[in-house]
Amino acid sequence: STGYASFDVTESDPPTKEADLRKVDILLNSEVVDPLAFVCHVDVSRAQARVVCEKLRDVLPRQQFVTVIQAKTDGKIIASERIRAYRKDVLTKGGKTMGGGDVSRKKKLLEKQKRGKKRQQSTGKVTLSQAAFRAVISRSG
Repeated sequence: STGYASFDVTESDPPTKEADLRKVDILLNSEVVDPLAFVCHVDVSRAQARVVCEKLRDVLPRQQFVTVIQAKTDGKIIASERIRAYRKDVLTKGGKTMGGGDVSRKKKLLEKQKRGKKRQQSTGKVTLSQAAFRAVISRSG
């Protein structure tokens, strides 16, 4: 129709039943991604949320920090997935591995890397590309 259609309801139509529906929000690193939110019945919400989280885990690229994908409804996390971070070996310089010698130097480098990753985790943003978005919302696969 082009806006001129009408919807006629009579008493002989089957009665409507009330359903227990829930809105499921998808979070990437604790930030809500509104376009991925969906509404479904409370009985299948956990299964649907797990499917969406697993698709996102397969589609999103790995980052330098851990990416946490969560599905949330009624203030509770009902599904969660993690994408592991890339691990750079800071003990390798120019193809050579820091071998023997002072252990405190190794510990200093690893501690510095740990601080940098923590800072990156708190400030890093995960962007959802158009291709990834389409892959997640498509029902096939």
